[in-house]
Amino acid sequence: MKLPQSILLILSLSLLLQGCNEQTATTDDSLEDDHYISQTLYTAVAHPERPDKDQQRDARRKPAQVLEILGVTPGMTVVEIMSGGGYYTELLSRVVGSNGKVYSHNNKMYYDFQSDKFVTQRFQDNRLPNAIRWDKELNDLQLPAESVDAVFLMLVYHDLYWSENSPQQVIASLFNALKPGGTLAIVDHSAAQNSGEQAAKDLHGIHRIDEQLVKDTILQAGFMLEAESDILRNPDDPRDKAFFDKSLLGKPTDRFVLRFKKPTNFAKNTKNANRQ
Repeated sequence: MKLPQSILLILSLSLLLQGCNEQTATTDDSLEDDHYISQTLYTAVAHPERPDKDQQRDARRKPAQVLEILGVTPGMTVVEIMSGGGYYTELLSRVVGSNGKVYSHNNKMYYDFQSDKFVTQRFQDNRLPNAIRWDKELNDLQLPAESVDAVFLMLVYHDLYWSENSPQQVIASLFNALKPGGTLAIVDHSAAQNSGEQAAKDLHGIHRIDEQLVKDTILQAGFMLEAESDILRNPDDPRDKAFFDKSLLGKPTDRFVLRFKKPTNFAKNTKNANRQ
């Protein structure tokens, strides 16, 4: 497979910089790790087995850049909530590698709307051996406590508000499943500023969410905001239509990218509280 010139350039620069490190008296281990991670991410995006339909979405989603911002690295155990057809599941599977694991979650409501055709295709012939199809209800995810390194909600957080589930309950269960220091990553379609849950609470609405509401809700659940990015911003999006509206066909919506962290001292604080 012939790789795009942009990817070849990035890989070449990574190898060149690693070569320069070998010629110096000292090396910066963190810099070497960063270059390895970047190469891993871009290699995952350029993988020849990725479906054409996935690749057609890349220009709008910028997956390599987004996953680097969200801190995905080899060896992680990760969960993608409401993974749909598995666009990000496949990328996560290839990034975390053979020493990692991906729980690809969907629920009955998704299959009632979409069937499981695309999910079945994604997992057929064991093509993603480190990925587990995780068909569970949002109020019964059955993820062991402190068992995963990262949880991803990619363009689906708003769905928590029109479904019958409590967003706070779901977030609390994800907090419990994450290891101390673990990541909760959220990317979603932006609603109008200060609109609260108005754009998200109706199944037949515009399926967006107010970024500030997301921040407030996640922080109240005990997380810390660790990073945010404007990489998927689109100031030309009026934010008043659903991403699937005909007028937005083929156009990127304005999207926010947020990375939250479960405090590393959470377990310690819990034990101390139990002693009192």
